[in-house]
Amino acid sequence: MNLKRLEYFLVVVEEGSISAAAQRLHLTQPPLSQAIRALETELGARLLERRPRGVAPTEAGRQLARDGAQLLQWTDKIAHRIREVGEGRAGSLQVASVPTFAWTHLTPLLRAYRGLAPDVSVELSDPDPAGVLGMVAEGRADVGFVATADVSRLASAFPGLHVRFLVDLPLVLVVSSGRRVAGLRDLESETWIVPAAIQGFPGLDELTEQFWRRNDVTPARIQQVSTLQTALPLIAADMAVGLLPRDGFEVVGGQVAAIDLALDIPPLRAAMVWSAEMQPAPSLDLLFQVIDQAVADAAI
Repeated sequence: MNLKRLEYFLVVVEEGSISAAAQRLHLTQPPLSQAIRALETELGARLLERRPRGVAPTEAGRQLARDGAQLLQWTDKIAHRIREVGEGRAGSLQVASVPTFAWTHLTPLLRAYRGLAPDVSVELSDPDPAGVLGMVAEGRADVGFVATADVSRLASAFPGLHVRFLVDLPLVLVVSSGRRVAGLRDLESETWIVPAAIQGFPGLDELTEQFWRRNDVTPARIQQVSTLQTALPLIAADMAVGLLPRDGFEVVGGQVAAIDLALDIPPLRAAMVWSAEMQPAPSLDLLFQVIDQAVADAAI
């Protein structure tokens, strides 16, 4: 159905006169009458009947007036929705983030993002670093956040992804809450938690090994875990020790604690990754704006 003709018809019905409708639409009567006849031909029904004063809709015309008004309202809503999606203010955004970043840094970013795009549905997943990179590379996530030992090496190892450094994540040595530790030698006999190495990904496993070398530590036992949230219950139960992001271990409610031994521990570096092969969706462009502002304000 030609929506412009439908719009003309509804104005004619409202005015009850072709001449009055033509004046309202800034048309002359002949093209308006022609548009109404074309609509009748298109629908196969007579829509208007002449009266001594003006015109009135037929039964088919009354039905069209009811349904047509709703159709135009829905058309306006659809057009508005499409504009919002095109501007990034509606639609969906798939985010994949390692817990190391999501624990403390992702929440304020998403809160600010919601202020710009309240109608965007954000879907969040928390795989390990390899999962984040895979989801972004395969298009199953629009953007990902990882914690790496070396942003430059990460970018070189995954040329299909854009990689952007965001913020340092300082590391601390964490033990079960209440445990007394006089020095690192007290912990050499303990089980040390280390994230499993991921091929091509410089992660916390490398930083932990650097820490051991710098401080001449030889752990008695090493236990690998897939993600750091796996490490927290083990450390809280006094079954292991390990390096964790300073701002993250509070999620277990005081069951673990950082020990202050004036240690020189290199930080993890939080990085954002997104596809280098696909054009960012408008909803992702808005998230970029939020992150740009947060970086400029040192609020990340």
